[in-house]
Amino acid sequence: MKKLLLVGAGAACLLTVVAVVGAVLEWWWLVVAAAMVLLSCAFLAALDADRRARALRPLVLKAVSSAGSVAAERVAPPVSEADVVGAVRVLQAQYTGRLDRMQAALDQAVTQLRAEGQRGHDEKVGSDDVGTPAHHEGEPATPGEQA
Repeated sequence: MKKLLLVGAGAACLLTVVAVVGAVLEWWWLVVAAAMVLLSCAFLAALDADRRARALRPLVLKAVSSAGSVAAERVAPPVSEADVVGAVRVLQAQYTGRLDRMQAALDQAVTQLRAEGQRGHDEKVGSDDVGTPAHHEGEPATPGEQA
């Protein structure tokens, strides 16, 4: 089987080289012939794979049905009320833990945003003085600045 695969790969490479050489020499009939042979081989390989898969299906169904009868013989132990209550408590603890972690992360994000917002507000208030005209020593004050 491995030899057949190697032969098929070699033939595909050879046909590809033939098609490329035909294209370089502008022998379009050779390109078309090589491409058609390559596609025909791919089609035959697909048909063979389909045939093999169809032949394998009854064997798989037979193996599954025989394994299913063995599995049917094993019966699960009965579930008690304590088992159900225990499972629900475990799930509840996990869910509560996740909610607690989510709440802590949310609180931290809100605190961080408020700190950044306050810092940005402080910078904005401090920058309001930047836009007002200031007079330098030695320059006469304008009438609006004398007040």
